[in-house]
Amino acid sequence: MTPDEQKKAPKYADSSISDEAFKKMIIWFAIYAGLFCLGVVLVVNADNLFFSGLK
Repeated sequence: MTPDEQKKAPKYADSSISDEAFKKMIIWFAIYAGLFCLGVVLVVNADNLFFSGLK
């Protein structure tokens, strides 16, 4: 190995996950988190509408 190759740190030093898999993981997490937040908003609004109709 040349000295330049020894100095260069690996992209993911302690992980064997590929770059493509890492990007897919971020995208799927964003979709999951977005759907979760949307569900919370829908449930809270439905709850408010239900209880405001009972007055």
